[in-house]
Amino acid sequence: MSTVPEAVAGRAEVLRDDARVLAECAERLRDIGDRMRAEGAAPEWLRDTLDSHIRACLTASGDVAEAASRLESYAARSREHL
Repeated sequence: MSTVPEAVAGRAEVLRDDARVLAECAERLRDIGDRMRAEGAAPEWLRDTLDSHIRACLTASGDVAEAASRLESYAARSREHL
């Protein structure tokens, strides 16, 4: 039987995975931008767009990881009160 703490911990695990995926997305965008810059194939507007999306992915990754940590703490505290 699933209890609330386990359900919350499960959601935290999903968020951890999502944070990792967002960080990986930022890395892929960085690699694409680096290759295009090296080839001279990246106009300024594209560089700016890539940089903006890289920052957004990293910010979202950090926010989602923080939410996961808070959910994990909440689940741990909830287990103590069962």
